[in-house]
Amino acid sequence: MYYITSFLILVYWLLLLLVLYVFFGYQFLLGFLYLFKKKAKQERPEYTPKISLVILAGNDRKTIARKLESSFLFEYPEDKLEIIVATIDSTDNTRKIVEDYFTRGVKLLYQAEKAGRNQAINSCVSEAAGEVIVFTDGASVLEKFSLKNLARHFVDAKVGLVAGNTGYPASKDKLVLGEKFFAAHDRAVLINSSKLKKISRLNPELYAVRKAGFQELKDDGVRDLTSVPVSFSVSGMTCLFEPLAVAARAPVTDTREYFAHRAGLTIEALRSAAYLKELLRGKKYLTVVQVLSNNILYGASGVLLFLLFFFNLLVLVKPGYVFLLALQFLFYVAGALKLFGFFPYYVFFTSYASLAGLVKLLRKEVKDGKN
Repeated sequence: MYYITSFLILVYWLLLLLVLYVFFGYQFLLGFLYLFKKKAKQERPEYTPKISLVILAGNDRKTIARKLESSFLFEYPEDKLEIIVATIDSTDNTRKIVEDYFTRGVKLLYQAEKAGRNQAINSCVSEAAGEVIVFTDGASVLEKFSLKNLARHFVDAKVGLVAGNTGYPASKDKLVLGEKFFAAHDRAVLINSSKLKKISRLNPELYAVRKAGFQELKDDGVRDLTSVPVSFSVSGMTCLFEPLAVAARAPVTDTREYFAHRAGLTIEALRSAAYLKELLRGKKYLTVVQVLSNNILYGASGVLLFLLFFFNLLVLVKPGYVFLLALQFLFYVAGALKLFGFFPYYVFFTSYASLAGLVKLLRKEVKDGKN
C-alpha cells in the first residue's frame, strides 16, 4: 500500500509540474534558449511580392461581403494582389455572394467545397499565382497594413511562414473575455518562439506562406494551425510571427459551438503527437520541444487539469493535499456557477470541453481529416 501511495503522490506532483510548465515554465525555457541565439539586426524593408489572398470560407453568408469589401482597401499594390475564395463544406449562399464579385477580379475555387480544410489549402496553393499566399477566414477582418507587414519578411529567402496576430472586439461575454486573456499568453509564446525563428502554432485567421516552400498537407486530422508550421520546420525554413499583421476575430458566443471548437482543438492537439517521430528523425529537436510543449500539452491542458484533480483525490494523506483539493473544488464550483468573473467559468468550460474531446478521440468518433 505504501508503494502505491508513493506512486500516486509522484504522479500528482509530476502533473502539477507539467501544468506549471505549460503555462509558465515553457515561456522561461524559450527566453533561456534565446540567450544563446545569435542576435541579428532587425530590419523592416519594403518588399511587395505578388500575393494571393486566399479566403477559406464556410457558411459565411453574413460576413463574406464585408470580408471582400475590406480586401479591396489594403495598403498593397492592386496589380500584385490576387483574391481567391475557397468554400469548404458551405451549405448556405456564400458562393452566390462571391459570384457577385467576379467582375472585381475575385476568383472562386469550386473543387474545395467537398474537401476538408487541408485538401482545400493544397488546392489553393496549386491554383494561386502569388509568390506569397496569405490565408485567412471568411469572418475576421484584416487591418489594412497586414499584407505589407506579412510580405516584408519574405525578402529573406529562408523565410517560409509568417503567422499573423489576432485581435478581439470589446465584449462582456465570459467566453470571449477568457479567450482574450489566454490569447495574451499565446501571443507571448509566438513572440518568443519567433525570436528563435521557429513557431509550432499559428492563428488560422491569418498567416502567409512561401509557395515555393509549401509541402502538401495530409488529411490526418491535424489542421493547418499545427501542420503548416511543422511542415516548414521539417524543411528547415524560418517560421516567424508578425504582431502588426492583425485579423480582427469574430467572437463565438454560442456555448455549443464553442464547446465543439474547444473539443476539436484537444483532439487535434493529441493527434499532433504523430509528428514527433518525423521531427526526431529529422533532428529538429527545438521543434520537438515546441510541439510537445505548446501543441500537445498546452492544447490538451484541460485534460491535465482534470487528471490533477483526479489524482489529488487519491492522495489525501496529509492536510496539505486536502487543502489543495479544496482549492480546486471551490474553483470549479465557482466556474460551474459562473461566479467571480470570467476566469473560473472559462477554465471550467474549456477543461470540460477538452475532456470531452479526449473521450471522443478514445471512442474513435472522429475520422481523419475531419475536425
